Amino acid sequence: MSSRIVMSIVLMIGIGIGSIVPAATDWWYDNHRASIALDAINAEPASKDNALTELTYYFKVEQGVLSVLEGSPGASGRVITTLNVQTWPKEVLDMAPKVELYSLDEVQSFIDTVNETL
Repeated sequence: MSSRIVMSIVLMIGIGIGSIVPAATDWWYDNHRASIALDAINAEPASKDNALTELTYYFKVEQGVLSVLEGSPGASGRVITTLNVQTWPKEVLDMAPKVELYSLDEVQSFIDTVNETL
């Protein structure tokens, strides 16, 4: 056989294996994940006692001082920090008490965004 025929056969076998193996691997992974998802759907719901409470953070503005509070809006929560915000735009100060954030990183991003120059 000529070297071109041998190389063509090797190339076709390589392409065949290269396309079949990833497809089989994806099928195997998806098949296994589907059974796990179905088991999770049939599981009993967790009771409220065992559920993790999600911390939320909100802002409270009084006399030019912004307080970052832990808890839910309307309830008195633990004060995380306070900032002097007399130089902040009025629109941002009006919006701040309506914002509910789910991590301290989000709080820091909000504060950084206000302090950025345009």
